[in-house]
Amino acid sequence: MKKQSAKRSRASGPLRQKRRRSLINLIGGLLLVAAGALIALLFARNTPWLWDWYEVYQQRLQQLEDYLIDLPQRPEMVKFVIPPIVLLLYALKSVVPFFPISMMCFITGAVLPMTTSFAVNIAGVVLLVSIKYWWGRRLGGGQTQKLLKLHPTVRAFLENESKSKPWLLFMFRLVPVFPVNPVSQTYGAMTFDFIDYTLISLLGFLPRLIAYPYLGGNVFDPLSNSFLVPLIIIFTLSGVSVVGINMAVAKRQKET
Repeated sequence: MKKQSAKRSRASGPLRQKRRRSLINLIGGLLLVAAGALIALLFARNTPWLWDWYEVYQQRLQQLEDYLIDLPQRPEMVKFVIPPIVLLLYALKSVVPFFPISMMCFITGAVLPMTTSFAVNIAGVVLLVSIKYWWGRRLGGGQTQKLLKLHPTVRAFLENESKSKPWLLFMFRLVPVFPVNPVSQTYGAMTFDFIDYTLISLLGFLPRLIAYPYLGGNVFDPLSNSFLVPLIIIFTLSGVSVVGINMAVAKRQKET
């Protein structure tokens, strides 16, 4: 009985990996479909029926925008209320990853001045990646293999790639398909230099830290080039990256 259950377990492993790769490919495909839909919207936005609807919709957006525009005029909100709340949410994300970093960047870009939003998100990302890093360092390397078993995509790149771990860290941060917390904890368990780890992580996150606050700042004019074009670029790059990384992982797993 034990031999049969072991055989079933080994057989189910490749099946789970195949399903996971299919799901990731589906996500990448949906991102590319979304980019295509936005391109179509970009060319169709001058149609009369769309602008009739947009004028009604924009009146509601204008009411919200008028309120949010007043926030930078309230120093107590900008300095003492919103940034601490955002940092608290980043800290909570290190424990319960209930929202993506891109959402936080988008929201802060909508409610805060651009420079303040950028600074707050930089501080939040440093806080986020530091908490899990030091947690992994505290647990030690014995936890690394257990952690990587739960995330085979990360494991497929880290195994036998000790010389390129700095570049891998940059890729892990740049491509949104890789989970933030497990990567942070793994690099902490490997006792990777903390300063290098933080700087490389920030460089990898930088495109999102710039693009999404910019989108948030233009959210009240969603048919403008300033909103649609960056969103198309983000969806296209994300979709291509997700599918490309998934194919690379499948190839690496076949080789091993």
